[in-house]
Amino acid sequence: MNPSPRSQQGLTFISILLIIGIAGVFLTVAFKLGPHYMQFMTIRAIMEEVKEDPESKDLSKVLLLDRIDRRLYINDIRSITKKDFKFERVSEGRRISIEYEVVQPLFGNLSALMKFSHAVVIPR
Repeated sequence: MNPSPRSQQGLTFISILLIIGIAGVFLTVAFKLGPHYMQFMTIRAIMEEVKEDPESKDLSKVLLLDRIDRRLYINDIRSITKKDFKFERVSEGRRISIEYEVVQPLFGNLSALMKFSHAVVIPR
């Protein structure tokens, strides 16, 4: 016995609720994690700007950190400070790097751990 085509049209109410629930979970995760990724993209852009600045190769570590700190302040980044940046001398020049972790609570006792790292080399 073949069911009539009319009785097999569309989704059931339960499957629509299931799709809405899954979409809600993904949207919640995106809204909670998205700002941290946007902040990291801003920090990367700041580091690249400092690298591309022609005056950077002649500045001391303290002055470079002040420029980074000023850009962090302008971009309203408060969780990362100039103390989080590391400097080291390499054969090509000076390497500025940052590495940090963010723990973002999602639901109940479930959290997401995000690790971010980036480095640039300021040529001599």
